[in-house]
Amino acid sequence: MAQRIVILGAGRFGVDLAARLSEFGCDVLLCDKNADRVADLSQDGYNAVELDAEDEGALKEAGVTEADAVVVSIGENMQGSILTTLLLRELKVKRLICRAMDAKHATVLEKLGADLVILPSRDMAYRLAERLRDNAGSDRQELCGDYQLAQVRAGPPLHGRTLAEAALRETYGVNVVLVTRPGRGGRTDALEPRPDLRMALHDLLFVAGLREKINKFERECGLPE
Repeated sequence: MAQRIVILGAGRFGVDLAARLSEFGCDVLLCDKNADRVADLSQDGYNAVELDAEDEGALKEAGVTEADAVVVSIGENMQGSILTTLLLRELKVKRLICRAMDAKHATVLEKLGADLVILPSRDMAYRLAERLRDNAGSDRQELCGDYQLAQVRAGPPLHGRTLAEAALRETYGVNVVLVTRPGRGGRTDALEPRPDLRMALHDLLFVAGLREKINKFERECGLPE
C-alpha cells in the first residue's frame, strides 16, 4: 500500500516535495489556506485542499492522524509553524517532519517534539560541500547528460536585484538551488534561494540547468574567476 503523506503549506518547497513523493508512488495531500493557490495546484493535477493548519478540526478532517507522515512546510509564518507543530503533537501523528526558517526556529521545533527538522539552506549546503569535496578542482558537476550543477559568481548585472526580479529561470533557463556569500569571522553563509533574496556582487550562485543555458548565463551575468 502506498504511503500517505500530508503536506501543510504549498509553497515552493511543499510543491516540489509533493511532486517528488508522487513520483515515488506516495499518496500525497497538499494543504494550503490560499484558495487561489489550491485551485491552481488542483488544475495542475495535484491532490490539494484549502485548509487552515492552525485549525485542529480541519487537521483531523484532512486525515493527519491516519497519515504515515505529516510535513509542516509553512513559509514565512514562524508562529503558525510552531502552533501547527504543537497541534500535531497533541494529535499524536505517526511521524512529524517540519521545515525550519533558521537555526533558532529549528531548535524550537526540535524541542516541541518534531521527529525530523529540515533546514533547507543548511542541508543543501552540506550536500553540495560533499559533492564538491568529491570533485575538487571543478566548478561543475554532471548530473544527467547535458544537465549540470554549476557555480557562477554574481556579476554587475545581478548586483542589487532579487531572484524574482532577475527571473533567471524564465530568462536563462537555469534554476538557483543555493546562494553563498562571505559571513562574519571568515565563515561562508548559505542562503536559501527565496524570491526576495537580493543578490550582491561576488555572491556564489549554485545553478542547475543544461550546459548551453548555464554557459550563456555565466557569460552574461557572471564574474570571471
